[in-house]
Amino acid sequence: MKTENFNNFDNSRVINGKIVHSVYLWLNNPENKNDVNQFEKAIKTLVKNTQFAKKIHLGRPANTKKRDIIENTYQYCLIFTFDSYEDEKKYQNEDAHKKFISIAKKLWKKVLVFDSFLETI
Repeated sequence: MKTENFNNFDNSRVINGKIVHSVYLWLNNPENKNDVNQFEKAIKTLVKNTQFAKKIHLGRPANTKKRDIIENTYQYCLIFTFDSYEDEKKYQNEDAHKKFISIAKKLWKKVLVFDSFLETI
């Protein structure tokens, strides 16, 4: 599918990558500096070393207006885009991702992942 036909949007505004992998993470102890430092080191290492993500966003909840529909109780948001399902699958199996999970899984209490595929709607 060609992104230049996506809903008649200017192609420069369309997110680069066919798969958008959005991960929201809640830490067990977000006030514990040691846990936060360990988690941040692990996630930054993942971001630095992943070979398959096309674009990357790592952030925290935005300080936007509080509304019933806003979910901002998470501590970190990680968004990767991938060119294909194959690249996303390779990412799931790459050493950088596996190492991140092995280090960080003891530090989080909840993880939600939302994957979407670019298509004309």
